[in-house]
Amino acid sequence: MKLSTAGGLTFVVLTWGSSFIFIKYALRDMPPITFTAYRFLIASSILMVSLLITGKYREILKFTRKETFSICALGAVNVFSYYFLEVYGLQYVPAGQASIIVNTDPIIVTILAAIFLREKITKRKAVGLLLGYTGVVLVIIATNPTLSGSIWNIVVLGAAFSWAVGAIIAKRIAANIDSYLMTATSVPFGTILLFITAFIAEGFVPITRLSGLGWTSLVTLGIVSSVLTFFVWYEVLHDIEASTACIALLLVPIVTTILGAIFLYEFYTEVSILGMALTLVGVYLTQSRTNKKPQLGMSPNLKKASPI
Repeated sequence: MKLSTAGGLTFVVLTWGSSFIFIKYALRDMPPITFTAYRFLIASSILMVSLLITGKYREILKFTRKETFSICALGAVNVFSYYFLEVYGLQYVPAGQASIIVNTDPIIVTILAAIFLREKITKRKAVGLLLGYTGVVLVIIATNPTLSGSIWNIVVLGAAFSWAVGAIIAKRIAANIDSYLMTATSVPFGTILLFITAFIAEGFVPITRLSGLGWTSLVTLGIVSSVLTFFVWYEVLHDIEASTACIALLLVPIVTTILGAIFLYEFYTEVSILGMALTLVGVYLTQSRTNKKPQLGMSPNLKKASPI
């Protein structure tokens, strides 16, 4: 592996791993949906300007009605629903724990792909499914066994489900729409839904309410995590196999857990650590050895991402 490739992959892992920490900081200043809407306003603006500069905006006019509907659906589940549930859950769930749960999306994709795309679940993937969700249950029970605590963990799990649904939608239209255009058109639509929901649920909250740390979180998440890191990620994929890169992304929740302990004073029991380990092993086993490059804007985490 070239030094530049290793550096790029390290940058991606650290950026996406730290994104949960920045969200936690931002939520001290601003309601969750409003902050997320402002975050993706920045990301959407950059993406739309890039469409104008590259001239790819002309391809939008060629979308069929079905493709337009799919793009809107992708924005609704991969941006609006995913981040709505993730950020709402992060108010009550430790960052490291949330990162582990969100990154179970490959396991959910395996199940949905078997149902809707008729993809075969191998023995290896079946073991991964069993270990992965055994781990999730252990994490939830060990960290917060109360009903209210479990509900917020399930909310975060709902974010992973939303992302998995988006992955299925993206896979169905990937043959006609490239990953860059898919992201640049679906993210603005999801952003509009976020602003509408934020205004209804939280009222108008001025961006000036953010503190210095809040502004740092907004700029880092809106520009670096949501846009720049994905371009670096796809440069990395030009040099190494996607399956290898995706396995490296298993370090994302580990980074989040370490940073959460350092900056947010989050600590875990032996049982919850065991659950996290089982979950990561499950995710690893469900990752196909012949994975193709994931779509931009889809969790490798977006995320996979996540996430953007």
